[in-house]
Amino acid sequence: MRFQEAKELHNLLFTFIGLFHEKFLWRFRQHYDGNPRIKKNHVKIISILYQRDHLIPTEIGKMLDIEKGSLTTLIDQLEDMGLVIRCADPSDRRKLLISLSAAGREEMNKIMDDHTRSLSVIFQGVEPGEIKQFVTSLQYAVDFMKKY
Repeated sequence: MRFQEAKELHNLLFTFIGLFHEKFLWRFRQHYDGNPRIKKNHVKIISILYQRDHLIPTEIGKMLDIEKGSLTTLIDQLEDMGLVIRCADPSDRRKLLISLSAAGREEMNKIMDDHTRSLSVIFQGVEPGEIKQFVTSLQYAVDFMKKY
């Protein structure tokens, strides 16, 4: 990849991150009326775990760019709330796996429903064809990033 292409890609990625936070995550938090103890980084962690069966803390930290000490505190809090479970990795006893508890999955289902309602409001004036193109483009971006 040429330098100019890499620079454009960098700009697009950081623009996307900023817009994603401004247009979506910020609005999701404004309309969330669930458990008041659950903070934005808690939601990010349980959202990641909702997509996977389990992860080691290092993987969660990399995915969310959260330092190890902060992540440990957040996982401790989620465990105290009964939303996540820690268990030993059967293939490597030195590793600890983090997964959602039944209560965590239930809470995440509520959060997903709340976010879905917010998305319906955000996109209510958008043409169906534009939404379809946006979804297709996001799916392509996700599939592409999973390859690398």
